[in-house]
Amino acid sequence: MRIDTLNFQARLGLSGFLITVILGALSAATLIGLIYSTNTSGFNVPDMDKVKAKYSDPMLVGAMKSSMYEYVAEDGDIEVIAQWIKDGAKDDEYFKEEVMYILEEDCQKCHSRNSTMSKAITSIPFSSHEDIIKYTEAGYSWTHMAKNAHIHLFGMSVFLVLVTLAFAFSSYISALKTLLISLSWIALWADISAWWLSKYWDGFAYLIAGAGSVEIGSVIAMSGLCLINMWFKLPSFMLEKDES
Repeated sequence: MRIDTLNFQARLGLSGFLITVILGALSAATLIGLIYSTNTSGFNVPDMDKVKAKYSDPMLVGAMKSSMYEYVAEDGDIEVIAQWIKDGAKDDEYFKEEVMYILEEDCQKCHSRNSTMSKAITSIPFSSHEDIIKYTEAGYSWTHMAKNAHIHLFGMSVFLVLVTLAFAFSSYISALKTLLISLSWIALWADISAWWLSKYWDGFAYLIAGAGSVEIGSVIAMSGLCLINMWFKLPSFMLEKDES
């Protein structure tokens, strides 16, 4: 059975799913570009320094360089925090006088147990050394990484298996189907693996960006090709031999 032989209602339902997948992939690409750039609108190419900061730097420093950058008074604040962590993140006079002063000015308006700000994150207070030391490990903590990784893997696999199966039952030549289906799964595994590896070498941040781009591109390509196959006649050179 091929997807182009489905009845009208089946093609209509599958088309709705594939269009939604394309819109979701484009939205994800837009969100990633906004998170890892200094812009607040449009489609943006991620700034690799911000990607490295998120996955390789301590969580506190990475957040100050990326998602929380707008709240940082000056870049020198980030350097002070980064150096303090590099020197052992000690609970000493330097911490009390320099580090806590910066956190009070830049972070505690929201990161406080008693904050009343509309965007307050009272569950992640920065009020003491005990609070802050949790976020000084290089990259994501193992617990945080495992939580995000398994959610991402399970979530992506649910719609990816549906898209790849639909594409497998399309009329395109086998080489094209094998290529895009393989790329989509390999890119997913490479992307998540690079999250972990970036904790130890920030060069893996490029693999995150590359694999993520391939992942989004292959999903959009397969979904778009399936839509074309269901509603339009394909040229003979794109068909499998038994379909030409």
